[in-house]
Amino acid sequence: MTAANPPQEFKLIDIREVWPGEARDFTPWLADNLEALSEHLEIGEMELDSTEVEVPGGRRLDILAKDADGRNWAVENQYGEADHDHLTRALAYAVGLECRAVIVVAESHRDEFVAVADEWNRYSEAYGSNGIRLFLVAIEAGRIGDSRPGFRFRLVAGPNEWKSETATGQRPLSEADRLRREQRRTFWIELRTIMENKGNLGWGADPNVSVNVRTRGPFSFYFTTAQRSSRIGLYIDSGDKDDNDSLFQALEEEREAIHESLEDTLEWTNNPRYRANKVTWKPDEACGYRSPVNERQTGHQVLADAMYRFHNTLMPYVERLI
Repeated sequence: MTAANPPQEFKLIDIREVWPGEARDFTPWLADNLEALSEHLEIGEMELDSTEVEVPGGRRLDILAKDADGRNWAVENQYGEADHDHLTRALAYAVGLECRAVIVVAESHRDEFVAVADEWNRYSEAYGSNGIRLFLVAIEAGRIGDSRPGFRFRLVAGPNEWKSETATGQRPLSEADRLRREQRRTFWIELRTIMENKGNLGWGADPNVSVNVRTRGPFSFYFTTAQRSSRIGLYIDSGDKDDNDSLFQALEEEREAIHESLEDTLEWTNNPRYRANKVTWKPDEACGYRSPVNERQTGHQVLADAMYRFHNTLMPYVERLI
């Protein structure tokens, strides 16, 4: 009888192998993947509200999110070790924006900051739901064997109602979390069935909040879903900011013809702060994973039809640019 192979270790690597730049790569990725953060920490559902949020004093908050109850969460991130500036700014933002909680994401956190977070949360919990909770989170990148680079979040400090359970990875999923996961799973299964019946666009592995349906060189066609809506997009990332800008600009020169073919307008995003660029479309009647069943029946068909139109319209331009 052959012994089972032992599980391979998650070996840490420099996070810059996954996200070369903090502002241009990691921050926009985190904004687009808040579900990954919330699921790793098991803190319940979060959705993006806005980025680069202006706050009093001329500063900007990296990410403002909302939880399932509609309350604000402030998210600040930085590479390296979290410093005084980011921690105090994050707390000030949370107060100014009346946040339920603040999350500081960094590669590591000082012991004295962990002590501050523990004391802060002790007082915060005394105020019940009115207190602002503070989470210190480590972002880690790594590989298992010869796999592609992956990531994980690790809770370093947090309120007692989370910390004692997530530290050992034993915190059970709440009913709300289980329901959300099942709703997303159902959403993707239903959409994939329609997509595969229409043609050759689809996916294999179970997606979370987004999924690629076709990648061609630096171009990726994808879906992303939220509670009540979904988007179609084309992500442009060759690994080089200048190349991405050139590809984006060349594609944008055909904007009028593309819009005429789709009989709708797209959102063209080339933020100089970020390396990658994207073109997105939110079709009318597109459903989200929490849309009522009767709306999803129509919404999934709308999304599938729109993706094939979007893909077939843009792919000739993409092919010429590769």
